[in-house]
Amino acid sequence: MLSSHVRIAVSLAYIISSFVAVIFVRAILAQSGGQATVIVKVTGLRSETGQVKIAVFNSSEKWLGEQPVYSSTINVDSQSVTWKINNVPYGDYGIAVLHDENKNGKMDKNFVGIPLEPYGFSNNVRVTLGPPTWEKSKFVVKGPTTEVSIEVK
Repeated sequence: MLSSHVRIAVSLAYIISSFVAVIFVRAILAQSGGQATVIVKVTGLRSETGQVKIAVFNSSEKWLGEQPVYSSTINVDSQSVTWKINNVPYGDYGIAVLHDENKNGKMDKNFVGIPLEPYGFSNNVRVTLGPPTWEKSKFVVKGPTTEVSIEVK
């Protein structure tokens, strides 16, 4: 009789510890982050020519630098373009967009350095003197899908 009670107690302990282990593992996975799909929609294109260049950054140190974590060049054939990025780890991101109307690979500027081609940033941050800060441009990717709309001007 004692051995059946011991077996039941051991079985219950095993079931409880397995349940606790599953909860613990799920909590660790949730903290380590997941992955999302980010959909970037660029609107306000003033012409249906050229290319849209999109650069995605994931830190203030890399913001507007030469090495974005994601980038794409999309040929323009309408007043807006959409880009879908899969398997993006959860975290903070910022996006810079240029409508390179003449496809020369750079932002054209006038003689005093004012941009001549449309551009924009995440959170639709507008600039006056110099580029926007990371803090104003960053957004959070968390959950299965994050949609970002950027209007270029």
